[in-house]
Amino acid sequence: MPPIRSALTGLLITLGGAGALAETAPEPVAKDFQMVQRIDDVLIGVDTISLELIGSRYVVGSYFLINMRQPSPIAGRAEFVADCQGPLRIATLASTLPSGSLSPDAPVLPPQRRAGAIDVAGLAFNAVHMLDGTWMVADFACQASSQPGRAVQLARKSLEEGGPPDMQTLYCDLQSDGKGAVRRGVQIRFSDSEDAVVVNRQWLSSGYVTDTAVVFGSAAQWVVDRSAREARLIAPNGKRLFTGACDKRPPADGQPGG
Repeated sequence: MPPIRSALTGLLITLGGAGALAETAPEPVAKDFQMVQRIDDVLIGVDTISLELIGSRYVVGSYFLINMRQPSPIAGRAEFVADCQGPLRIATLASTLPSGSLSPDAPVLPPQRRAGAIDVAGLAFNAVHMLDGTWMVADFACQASSQPGRAVQLARKSLEEGGPPDMQTLYCDLQSDGKGAVRRGVQIRFSDSEDAVVVNRQWLSSGYVTDTAVVFGSAAQWVVDRSAREARLIAPNGKRLFTGACDKRPPADGQPGG
């Protein structure tokens, strides 16, 4: 088994059955491959051995995608340069990342070894975003390159608390299908600037934010009223399936529900 697959086996077992309403707080599985984000069923990780400072401003490195539904081979890999000064930016040097939906049959080849110095001035840098993984990758790379001994802790912080400065948090009572057990105090975090939603550490491509509500779900939708602090599960036909209370304070035991 290739080193990256062996290193990730424990993490995939931990997360394999976890949905958005399940608790997802994996233990780090290897010091060299650090998971920094989960978006739907895709894990995003950084190869910490690849991280290299360029002067005092830039970091070059590699990150990869793992499709949890088809974990082998890896879904894609990219070499990047992160601009750590001012607003985070990222430039891609080489990529085998898929475009559109992840295809389990698409061959994935590792990028070529970097040769010679990188001409940073000639790179095309782009703004980073939460739902394509670039924000977490660049943020982790910039921090870990200056604190290599804390890579594991920094990756865990990215998974559990990462996000732009305007992240807000609510804790809501949710029910996955309107019929089963109620999960108390599920953590819901959201960003107005990124129009992004993360539920129990899983970023959701279905999520979006309005002035009055946080919305997520692909069939039945959760609509979290930001002022009334309640969460409603709405069926495709408009029927309300469940209503749960929300609070800005975490559960009394200090642990978000799962």
